[in-house]
Amino acid sequence: MSSGSPQAPPAAKDPRAFARVAVLGVLWSLILVGLAGVGGHDVLVYIGAITGPAWIEQGLGWTDGVGPQYWWVIVAVVAALLGLLVAYVAVRPRRYLGTRVRADTGVFLLDRGLGRLAAATAEDCDGVDSAHATARASTLSVRIRGLSVGRDRALEERVAAALEERLRPLQAVPRIKVRDTGKG
Repeated sequence: MSSGSPQAPPAAKDPRAFARVAVLGVLWSLILVGLAGVGGHDVLVYIGAITGPAWIEQGLGWTDGVGPQYWWVIVAVVAALLGLLVAYVAVRPRRYLGTRVRADTGVFLLDRGLGRLAAATAEDCDGVDSAHATARASTLSVRIRGLSVGRDRALEERVAAALEERLRPLQAVPRIKVRDTGKG
């Protein structure tokens, strides 16, 4: 046990979305395990450990005497496009799921929490009956129902100002869009 002031824990990593390439990696590894199983079977056949036909040799036998076919080009193009798609998914950066809060430790406000905070902040404003908010990337969209029949731009501005004040502790305040749908 050490004496002295406690140290703050290290900052947490940025919250990021699930890596889509992980799913493709699992599928690719299953394909390779299957090919290794076929190769292992054929090795056992050739050294005489098991009896039966070699699977690779049988597969090549089915193609014996077959000439070029037009559908091979279609299959090759589809395979190339799938390969490009997998490469794109592999190098595409994962999206952020939240926004960093100004603090010494790693504190984040996830997008769904940001939406709930924004809706509660909007409902606390005078003249707002109900509110619904969604946060996506760097944009916060808030739909409010005011007490007036039509759209009230002054109410929208008051709610936007209240949201800017409430979200000030965030490292990067999202762009705020407020829309009053009115009572009607």
